[in-house]
Amino acid sequence: MAVLGVGIDLVRIERISRLVGRWGDRFLARVFTESEREACSRRTNHGPCFAMRFAAKEAFVKALGLGMRSPVQWLDIQVRNDPLGKPIISLSPRAEAYCAGRGVTAWHLSLTDEGEYAAAVVVLER
Repeated sequence: MAVLGVGIDLVRIERISRLVGRWGDRFLARVFTESEREACSRRTNHGPCFAMRFAAKEAFVKALGLGMRSPVQWLDIQVRNDPLGKPIISLSPRAEAYCAGRGVTAWHLSLTDEGEYAAAVVVLER
């Protein structure tokens, strides 16, 4: 494996919870896919779920060396879990094509939350 990029993001869970409380569906629909919104809304305490997904998206674009105003935007990145619960990133066809054009062949995601923080690390492979 040749590492093409590494991205990390740390976010205060309360920050994301405040944004959800203030802007509601407007914020959620802008940042999270429908399946992400459904998955997090099923949880009693949805703050950490949204915060970890937010951090994952930020970490992914950082690993690409871009910002969210790049060709890869919030809704192009979806965080979900495989059948065993491992977090994985799925990309829109547009984002996948962009990554392929930059030589990205695979990506890996790790998420965690502890106390008031959520964090994500993304590693891109060439």
